[in-house]
Amino acid sequence: MRAKIVAVRFESTDIKEFDRIYDVLRELYKNEAEFLDPVLMGNPLPEADAVLLPVMAVDVYTKIDRIRQAVNIPIIVITTVFGVSLMFDWESVAYLKSKGLEVYNPHSMELAKTIFKAFALKREMKKQKFLIFQDTPGDGLIPEQFKIFYWWNDECTRDIKEKFGITIVRKPYIDLCNKAKAISDEAARIEVKRWNFHNQVPYERPLLASVKLFMALRDEVDTEGNVAGCGVNCLNEAYDSDTTPCLAWNLLYQDRGVMWVCEGDTSSLMTQYLIGSTIDSAILTTNIYPFLSGMPALSHEKIQEFPRVSDPDDHALLVHCGYFGCMPQKGTSKWVLRPPVLSWLVGENSTAVDAEVDKGPLTLCKLHSTFGSIMIEKAVLEEYVQYPGSDCRNGGLIRVADGYRLMERIYSHHVIVATGKRSNQIKAVAQVFHINVDE
Repeated sequence: MRAKIVAVRFESTDIKEFDRIYDVLRELYKNEAEFLDPVLMGNPLPEADAVLLPVMAVDVYTKIDRIRQAVNIPIIVITTVFGVSLMFDWESVAYLKSKGLEVYNPHSMELAKTIFKAFALKREMKKQKFLIFQDTPGDGLIPEQFKIFYWWNDECTRDIKEKFGITIVRKPYIDLCNKAKAISDEAARIEVKRWNFHNQVPYERPLLASVKLFMALRDEVDTEGNVAGCGVNCLNEAYDSDTTPCLAWNLLYQDRGVMWVCEGDTSSLMTQYLIGSTIDSAILTTNIYPFLSGMPALSHEKIQEFPRVSDPDDHALLVHCGYFGCMPQKGTSKWVLRPPVLSWLVGENSTAVDAEVDKGPLTLCKLHSTFGSIMIEKAVLEEYVQYPGSDCRNGGLIRVADGYRLMERIYSHHVIVATGKRSNQIKAVAQVFHINVDE
Protein backbone atom coordinates (compact mmCIF):
# COMPACT_ATOMS: atom_id res chain seq x y z
CA MET A 1 0.00 0.00 0.00
CA ARG A 2 1.24 3.46 -0.93
CA ALA A 3 -0.37 6.81 -0.32
CA LYS A 4 -1.35 8.91 -3.36
CA ILE A 5 0.37 12.25 -2.92
CA VAL A 6 0.22 15.37 -5.09
CA ALA A 7 2.87 18.05 -4.64
CA VAL A 8 1.64 21.64 -4.87
CA ARG A 9 3.75 24.67 -5.81
CA PHE A 10 3.02 28.30 -4.93
CA GLU A 11 3.24 30.97 -7.64
CA SER A 12 6.15 32.70 -5.91
CA THR A 13 8.16 29.49 -5.46
CA ASP A 14 11.47 29.11 -7.27
CA ILE A 15 10.95 26.16 -9.62
CA LYS A 16 14.55 24.94 -9.37
CA GLU A 17 14.34 24.88 -5.56
CA PHE A 18 10.99 23.10 -5.75
CA ASP A 19 12.33 20.44 -8.11
CA ARG A 20 15.53 19.97 -6.08
CA ILE A 21 13.67 19.16 -2.86
CA TYR A 22 10.81 17.29 -4.52
CA ASP A 23 13.16 14.93 -6.39
CA VAL A 24 14.86 13.97 -3.12
CA LEU A 25 11.54 13.42 -1.31
CA ARG A 26 10.24 11.18 -4.06
CA GLU A 27 13.28 8.98 -3.65
CA LEU A 28 13.22 9.00 0.16
CA TYR A 29 9.56 7.96 0.36
CA LYS A 30 9.16 5.88 -2.78
CA ASN A 31 8.11 2.84 -0.77
CA GLU A 32 5.44 4.72 1.18
CA ALA A 33 3.97 7.08 -1.43
CA GLU A 34 3.03 7.28 -5.08
CA PHE A 35 3.83 10.83 -6.16
CA LEU A 36 1.55 12.33 -8.80
CA ASP A 37 2.47 15.17 -11.16
CA PRO A 38 2.90 18.50 -9.31
CA VAL A 39 0.13 21.10 -9.46
CA LEU A 40 0.19 24.90 -9.17
CA MET A 41 -1.72 26.11 -6.11
CA GLY A 42 -5.25 27.05 -7.16
CA ASN A 43 -5.47 24.60 -10.04
CA PRO A 44 -7.74 21.53 -9.73
CA LEU A 45 -6.23 18.69 -7.74
CA PRO A 46 -6.21 15.08 -8.98
CA GLU A 47 -7.67 12.34 -6.79
CA ALA A 48 -5.14 11.97 -3.97
CA ASP A 49 -4.87 11.18 -0.27
CA ALA A 50 -2.96 14.32 0.64
CA VAL A 51 -1.16 17.39 -0.66
CA LEU A 52 2.61 17.72 -0.22
CA LEU A 53 4.19 21.14 0.20
CA PRO A 54 7.95 20.79 -0.51
CA VAL A 55 8.51 24.56 -0.37
CA MET A 56 6.58 27.09 1.72
CA ALA A 57 6.00 30.68 0.61
CA VAL A 58 4.52 33.95 1.80
CA ASP A 59 1.45 32.98 -0.27
CA VAL A 60 0.39 30.96 2.78
CA TYR A 61 -0.58 34.26 4.42
CA THR A 62 -1.43 36.47 1.47
CA LYS A 63 -3.54 33.94 -0.43
CA ILE A 64 -5.05 31.89 2.39
CA ASP A 65 -8.59 32.20 0.99
CA ARG A 66 -7.46 30.75 -2.32
CA ILE A 67 -5.66 27.91 -0.53
CA ARG A 68 -8.72 27.06 1.55
CA GLN A 69 -10.85 27.02 -1.58
CA ALA A 70 -8.42 24.91 -3.62
CA VAL A 71 -7.32 22.34 -1.02
CA ASN A 72 -9.97 20.05 0.46
CA ILE A 73 -7.64 17.21 1.48
CA PRO A 74 -4.95 17.04 4.20
CA ILE A 75 -1.62 18.81 3.76
CA ILE A 76 1.81 17.34 4.56
CA VAL A 77 4.66 19.83 4.96
CA ILE A 78 8.11 18.34 4.27
CA THR A 79 10.45 21.08 3.12
CA THR A 80 14.01 19.74 3.40
CA VAL A 81 16.17 17.15 1.68
CA PHE A 82 16.40 15.48 5.10
CA GLY A 83 12.80 14.34 4.72
CA VAL A 84 11.36 16.53 7.49
CA SER A 85 9.84 19.99 7.84
CA LEU A 86 12.03 23.10 8.17
CA MET A 87 11.91 24.83 11.54
CA PHE A 88 11.31 28.18 9.83
CA ASP A 89 8.06 26.78 8.45
CA TRP A 90 6.53 26.05 11.86
CA GLU A 91 4.85 29.47 11.95
CA SER A 92 3.15 28.96 8.58
CA VAL A 93 2.09 25.46 9.61
CA ALA A 94 0.51 26.84 12.78
CA TYR A 95 -1.19 29.54 10.68
CA LEU A 96 -2.67 26.98 8.26
CA LYS A 97 -3.98 24.93 11.17
CA SER A 98 -5.57 28.03 12.70
CA LYS A 99 -7.51 28.48 9.46
CA GLY A 100 -9.09 25.05 9.78
CA LEU A 101 -6.81 23.08 7.45
CA GLU A 102 -5.60 19.59 8.39
CA VAL A 103 -1.81 19.87 8.36
CA TYR A 104 1.03 17.45 9.23
CA ASN A 105 4.66 18.54 9.65
CA PRO A 106 6.70 15.45 10.62
CA HIS A 107 9.89 16.04 12.58
CA SER A 108 11.43 12.69 11.58
CA MET A 109 11.44 10.35 8.60
CA GLU A 110 10.00 7.65 10.84
CA LEU A 111 6.99 9.84 11.60
CA ALA A 112 6.60 10.87 7.96
CA LYS A 113 6.54 7.23 6.86
CA THR A 114 3.86 6.50 9.45
CA ILE A 115 1.74 9.38 8.13
CA PHE A 116 2.07 8.21 4.53
CA LYS A 117 1.20 4.64 5.54
CA ALA A 118 -1.81 5.83 7.50
CA PHE A 119 -3.24 7.67 4.51
CA ALA A 120 -2.71 4.62 2.30
CA LEU A 121 -4.33 2.37 4.89
CA LYS A 122 -7.32 4.68 5.26
CA ARG A 123 -8.04 4.26 1.55
CA GLU A 124 -7.34 0.53 1.34
CA MET A 125 -9.39 -0.36 4.44
CA LYS A 126 -12.61 0.37 2.60
CA LYS A 127 -12.26 -2.85 0.60
CA GLN A 128 -10.77 -5.10 3.26
CA LYS A 129 -12.25 -7.73 5.57
CA PHE A 130 -11.74 -9.36 8.93
CA LEU A 131 -12.46 -13.08 8.87
CA ILE A 132 -13.76 -14.37 12.23
CA PHE A 133 -14.62 -17.99 13.02
CA GLN A 134 -17.13 -18.59 15.81
CA ASP A 135 -20.33 -20.53 16.55
CA THR A 136 -21.54 -19.69 20.06
CA PRO A 137 -19.62 -16.56 21.14
CA GLY A 138 -21.70 -15.80 24.23
CA ASP A 139 -21.90 -19.36 25.49
CA GLY A 140 -19.13 -21.93 25.28
CA LEU A 141 -16.80 -23.18 27.99
CA ILE A 142 -16.51 -19.97 30.05
CA PRO A 143 -19.68 -17.99 29.29
CA GLU A 144 -19.45 -16.02 32.55
CA GLN A 145 -16.53 -14.15 30.98
CA PHE A 146 -17.38 -14.12 27.30
CA LYS A 147 -20.99 -12.98 27.64
CA ILE A 148 -19.83 -9.56 28.82
CA PHE A 149 -17.32 -8.89 26.04
CA TYR A 150 -18.34 -6.06 23.75
CA TRP A 151 -16.80 -7.38 20.55
CA TRP A 152 -19.60 -9.95 20.03
CA ASN A 153 -22.22 -7.21 19.77
CA ASP A 154 -23.69 -6.12 16.45
CA GLU A 155 -22.97 -2.52 17.42
CA CYS A 156 -19.22 -3.20 17.46
CA THR A 157 -19.34 -4.85 14.03
CA ARG A 158 -21.42 -2.01 12.61
CA ASP A 159 -19.19 0.71 14.06
CA ILE A 160 -16.03 -0.86 12.61
CA LYS A 161 -17.66 -0.83 9.19
CA GLU A 162 -18.89 2.75 9.52
CA LYS A 163 -15.66 4.15 10.99
CA PHE A 164 -13.03 2.27 8.98
CA GLY A 165 -14.84 0.59 6.10
CA ILE A 166 -13.75 -2.90 7.10
CA THR A 167 -16.33 -5.66 6.70
CA ILE A 168 -16.36 -8.42 9.31
CA VAL A 169 -17.15 -11.82 7.80
CA ARG A 170 -18.12 -14.53 10.29
CA LYS A 171 -17.92 -18.24 9.49
CA PRO A 172 -18.52 -21.40 11.56
CA TYR A 173 -15.52 -22.35 13.67
CA ILE A 174 -16.52 -26.02 13.64
CA ASP A 175 -16.32 -26.10 9.83
CA LEU A 176 -12.79 -24.67 9.93
CA CYS A 177 -11.76 -27.24 12.56
CA ASN A 178 -13.19 -30.13 10.53
CA LYS A 179 -11.42 -28.89 7.44
CA ALA A 180 -8.13 -28.83 9.34
CA LYS A 181 -8.66 -32.33 10.74
CA ALA A 182 -9.27 -33.67 7.21
CA ILE A 183 -5.75 -32.67 6.09
CA SER A 184 -3.40 -35.66 6.05
CA ASP A 185 -0.43 -36.00 8.39
CA GLU A 186 1.86 -36.33 5.38
CA ALA A 187 0.68 -33.03 3.90
CA ALA A 188 1.24 -31.35 7.27
CA ARG A 189 4.76 -32.81 7.57
CA ILE A 190 5.62 -31.41 4.14
CA GLU A 191 4.33 -28.00 5.22
CA VAL A 192 6.38 -28.09 8.45
CA LYS A 193 9.58 -28.39 6.37
CA ARG A 194 8.91 -24.94 4.88
CA TRP A 195 9.28 -23.24 8.24
CA ASN A 196 11.99 -22.50 10.75
CA PHE A 197 10.74 -22.11 14.30
CA HIS A 198 11.92 -23.44 17.63
CA ASN A 199 9.47 -25.76 19.35
CA GLN A 200 9.56 -27.67 22.62
CA VAL A 201 6.36 -29.61 22.02
CA PRO A 202 7.16 -33.14 23.24
CA TYR A 203 5.03 -35.03 20.71
CA GLU A 204 4.42 -34.69 16.97
CA ARG A 205 0.62 -34.65 17.19
CA PRO A 206 0.22 -31.06 18.57
CA LEU A 207 2.63 -29.65 15.97
CA LEU A 208 0.86 -31.35 13.07
CA ALA A 209 -2.55 -30.23 14.35
CA SER A 210 -1.36 -26.60 14.56
CA VAL A 211 0.07 -26.71 11.05
CA LYS A 212 -3.13 -28.26 9.69
CA LEU A 213 -5.13 -25.41 11.20
CA PHE A 214 -2.78 -22.95 9.49
CA MET A 215 -3.26 -24.70 6.16
CA ALA A 216 -7.04 -24.57 6.55
CA LEU A 217 -6.91 -20.88 7.53
CA ARG A 218 -4.66 -20.03 4.60
CA ASP A 219 -7.11 -21.67 2.22
CA GLU A 220 -10.03 -19.75 3.75
CA VAL A 221 -8.14 -16.46 3.49
CA ASP A 222 -7.25 -17.05 -0.16
CA THR A 223 -10.79 -18.10 -1.03
CA GLU A 224 -12.42 -15.12 0.71
CA GLY A 225 -10.00 -12.52 -0.69
CA ASN A 226 -9.01 -9.09 0.69
CA VAL A 227 -8.62 -10.49 4.21
CA ALA A 228 -6.54 -8.18 6.43
CA GLY A 229 -7.12 -9.89 9.78
CA CYS A 230 -8.33 -13.17 11.29
CA GLY A 231 -9.56 -14.50 14.60
CA VAL A 232 -11.29 -17.49 16.14
CA ASN A 233 -13.21 -17.98 19.37
CA CYS A 234 -10.33 -20.20 20.50
CA LEU A 235 -10.72 -20.37 24.29
CA ASN A 236 -14.46 -20.35 24.62
CA GLU A 237 -15.08 -22.86 21.81
CA ALA A 238 -12.03 -25.06 22.36
CA TYR A 239 -14.24 -28.17 22.19
CA ASP A 240 -14.50 -27.73 18.39
CA SER A 241 -10.75 -27.94 17.80
CA ASP A 242 -8.00 -30.40 18.63
CA THR A 243 -5.45 -27.58 18.89
CA THR A 244 -4.97 -23.85 19.49
CA PRO A 245 -4.34 -21.28 16.73
CA CYS A 246 -1.17 -19.73 18.23
CA LEU A 247 1.28 -21.23 15.71
CA ALA A 248 -1.20 -20.82 12.88
CA TRP A 249 -1.34 -17.05 13.47
CA ASN A 250 2.44 -16.80 13.30
CA LEU A 251 2.62 -18.71 10.02
CA LEU A 252 -0.34 -16.87 8.49
CA TYR A 253 1.25 -13.51 9.28
CA GLN A 254 4.56 -14.55 7.75
CA ASP A 255 2.98 -16.23 4.72
CA ARG A 256 0.17 -13.80 3.86
CA GLY A 257 0.77 -10.70 6.00
CA VAL A 258 -2.60 -11.27 7.68
CA MET A 259 -3.00 -9.91 11.21
CA TRP A 260 -4.40 -12.12 13.96
CA VAL A 261 -6.25 -11.69 17.24
CA CYS A 262 -6.92 -13.96 20.21
CA GLU A 263 -10.47 -14.96 21.15
CA GLY A 264 -12.04 -13.31 18.11
CA ASP A 265 -11.71 -9.85 19.69
CA THR A 266 -12.45 -7.63 16.70
CA SER A 267 -11.99 -4.44 18.71
CA SER A 268 -8.42 -5.43 19.57
CA LEU A 269 -7.86 -6.66 16.02
CA MET A 270 -8.92 -3.26 14.71
CA THR A 271 -6.42 -1.55 17.02
CA GLN A 272 -3.63 -3.98 16.22
CA TYR A 273 -4.20 -3.73 12.47
CA LEU A 274 -4.37 0.07 12.58
CA ILE A 275 -1.09 0.42 14.48
CA GLY A 276 0.73 -2.63 13.12
CA SER A 277 0.17 -1.52 9.52
CA THR A 278 1.52 1.99 10.03
CA ILE A 279 4.30 1.67 12.59
CA ASP A 280 7.39 -0.49 12.13
CA SER A 281 7.64 -2.28 15.47
CA ALA A 282 6.91 -5.62 17.05
CA ILE A 283 3.25 -5.70 18.05
CA LEU A 284 0.96 -8.01 20.03
CA THR A 285 -2.29 -8.17 21.94
CA THR A 286 -2.15 -9.35 25.55
CA ASN A 287 -3.89 -9.04 28.93
CA ILE A 288 -2.90 -6.31 31.38
CA TYR A 289 -3.05 -6.85 35.16
CA PRO A 290 -2.26 -3.64 37.06
CA PHE A 291 -1.11 -4.44 40.59
CA LEU A 292 -3.91 -2.14 41.77
CA SER A 293 -6.45 -4.65 40.41
CA GLY A 294 -5.49 -6.88 43.36
CA MET A 295 -6.89 -10.29 44.14
CA PRO A 296 -9.07 -10.78 41.02
CA ALA A 297 -5.92 -10.56 38.89
CA LEU A 298 -3.90 -12.84 41.19
CA SER A 299 -6.71 -15.38 41.28
CA HIS A 300 -7.13 -15.34 37.50
CA GLU A 301 -3.44 -16.03 36.95
CA LYS A 302 -3.28 -18.50 39.87
CA ILE A 303 -0.38 -16.72 41.57
CA GLN A 304 0.03 -15.84 45.24
CA GLU A 305 1.46 -12.35 44.91
CA PHE A 306 2.71 -9.81 42.40
CA PRO A 307 6.47 -9.35 41.96
CA ARG A 308 8.05 -7.31 44.75
CA VAL A 309 8.90 -3.80 43.53
CA SER A 310 9.50 -0.48 45.28
CA ASP A 311 6.46 1.25 43.70
CA PRO A 312 3.81 -1.46 43.15
CA ASP A 313 1.00 1.02 42.41
CA ASP A 314 2.71 1.94 39.14
CA HIS A 315 3.35 -1.62 37.92
CA ALA A 316 1.43 -4.20 35.95
CA LEU A 317 1.81 -7.68 34.51
CA LEU A 318 1.38 -8.42 30.82
CA VAL A 319 0.43 -12.07 30.35
CA HIS A 320 -1.96 -14.04 28.14
CA CYS A 321 -2.51 -17.81 28.12
CA GLY A 322 0.55 -18.31 30.28
CA TYR A 323 3.06 -16.13 28.47
CA PHE A 324 3.86 -12.54 27.52
CA GLY A 325 1.50 -12.71 24.56
CA CYS A 326 0.87 -14.50 21.29
CA MET A 327 2.97 -12.77 18.65
CA PRO A 328 4.79 -13.58 15.40
CA GLN A 329 8.50 -14.29 15.34
CA LYS A 330 9.24 -10.96 13.63
CA GLY A 331 10.68 -8.47 16.10
CA THR A 332 11.08 -10.93 18.99
CA SER A 333 14.23 -11.68 20.95
CA LYS A 334 12.85 -15.12 21.87
CA TRP A 335 10.15 -17.27 20.27
CA VAL A 336 9.42 -20.85 21.34
CA LEU A 337 6.38 -23.06 20.74
CA ARG A 338 5.54 -24.82 24.00
CA PRO A 339 2.85 -27.14 25.40
CA PRO A 340 -0.32 -25.32 26.50
CA VAL A 341 -0.60 -23.74 29.92
CA LEU A 342 -4.41 -23.81 29.95
CA SER A 343 -4.56 -27.51 29.13
CA TRP A 344 -7.65 -27.93 31.32
CA LEU A 345 -9.47 -25.69 28.84
CA VAL A 346 -7.82 -26.16 25.45
CA GLY A 347 -6.62 -29.78 25.73
CA GLU A 348 -3.22 -31.44 25.94
CA ASN A 349 -2.92 -31.54 22.14
CA SER A 350 -2.70 -27.75 21.94
CA THR A 351 0.27 -25.39 21.87
CA ALA A 352 1.23 -21.94 23.18
CA VAL A 353 3.77 -19.30 22.17
CA ASP A 354 6.44 -18.22 24.65
CA ALA A 355 7.75 -14.99 23.11
CA GLU A 356 9.80 -12.09 24.40
CA VAL A 357 10.88 -8.69 23.12
CA ASP A 358 13.84 -6.65 24.34
CA LYS A 359 13.43 -4.93 27.69
CA GLY A 360 12.94 -1.19 27.56
CA PRO A 361 10.28 1.28 26.36
CA LEU A 362 6.88 -0.02 25.29
CA THR A 363 3.77 1.82 24.16
CA LEU A 364 0.37 0.40 25.08
CA CYS A 365 -2.75 1.42 23.18
CA LYS A 366 -6.38 0.42 22.66
CA LEU A 367 -9.28 1.84 20.69
CA HIS A 368 -12.33 2.75 22.72
CA SER A 369 -15.45 0.64 22.16
CA THR A 370 -16.98 3.51 20.18
CA PHE A 371 -13.79 3.80 18.06
CA GLY A 372 -13.88 7.55 18.62
CA SER A 373 -10.75 7.66 20.79
CA ILE A 374 -7.59 5.69 21.44
CA MET A 375 -5.83 5.21 24.77
CA ILE A 376 -2.05 5.61 24.75
CA GLU A 377 0.06 4.55 27.73
CA LYS A 378 3.84 4.88 27.89
CA ALA A 379 5.50 2.02 29.76
CA VAL A 380 8.83 0.35 30.42
CA LEU A 381 9.31 -3.41 30.28
CA GLU A 382 11.56 -4.03 33.28
CA GLU A 383 11.73 -7.81 33.62
CA TYR A 384 10.18 -11.12 32.72
CA VAL A 385 8.73 -12.99 35.69
CA GLN A 386 7.99 -16.69 36.04
CA TYR A 387 5.54 -18.51 38.32
CA PRO A 388 5.97 -22.25 37.74
CA GLY A 389 2.72 -24.18 37.83
CA SER A 390 0.60 -21.04 37.47
CA ASP A 391 -1.13 -19.43 34.48
CA CYS A 392 1.77 -16.96 34.34
CA ARG A 393 4.76 -19.03 33.24
CA ASN A 394 6.57 -16.07 31.66
CA GLY A 395 4.89 -12.67 31.97
CA GLY A 396 6.16 -9.15 31.38
CA LEU A 397 6.63 -6.79 34.33
CA ILE A 398 5.99 -3.20 33.24
CA ARG A 399 6.10 0.19 34.94
CA VAL A 400 3.76 3.04 34.00
CA ALA A 401 3.83 6.70 34.97
CA ASP A 402 0.68 6.66 37.11
CA GLY A 403 -1.06 3.41 37.97
CA TYR A 404 -4.09 5.14 39.48
CA ARG A 405 -4.68 7.17 36.34
CA LEU A 406 -4.32 4.00 34.27
CA MET A 407 -7.02 2.30 36.33
CA GLU A 408 -9.34 5.27 35.88
CA ARG A 409 -9.09 5.42 32.11
CA ILE A 410 -8.28 1.90 30.92
CA TYR A 411 -10.52 0.74 28.06
CA SER A 412 -10.18 -3.05 28.22
CA HIS A 413 -8.36 -6.01 29.76
CA HIS A 414 -6.87 -6.49 26.29
CA VAL A 415 -4.15 -4.02 25.31
CA ILE A 416 -2.06 -3.73 22.19
CA VAL A 417 1.68 -3.49 22.84
CA ALA A 418 4.15 -1.86 20.45
CA THR A 419 7.87 -1.90 21.17
CA GLY A 420 9.62 1.44 21.58
CA LYS A 421 8.42 4.98 22.16
CA ARG A 422 5.54 5.19 19.70
CA SER A 423 3.12 7.72 21.18
CA ASN A 424 3.88 10.45 18.61
CA GLN A 425 3.35 8.01 15.74
CA ILE A 426 0.11 6.68 17.23
CA LYS A 427 -1.11 10.27 17.63
CA ALA A 428 -0.41 10.93 13.95
CA VAL A 429 -2.31 7.81 12.91
CA ALA A 430 -5.19 8.87 15.13
CA GLN A 431 -5.22 12.31 13.49
CA VAL A 432 -5.39 10.79 10.00
CA PHE A 433 -8.41 8.69 11.05
CA HIS A 434 -9.96 11.56 13.06
CA ILE A 435 -9.72 9.65 16.33
CA ASN A 436 -9.31 11.51 19.61
CA VAL A 437 -6.26 10.72 21.74
CA ASP A 438 -6.50 9.82 25.43
CA GLU A 439 -2.89 9.87 26.62
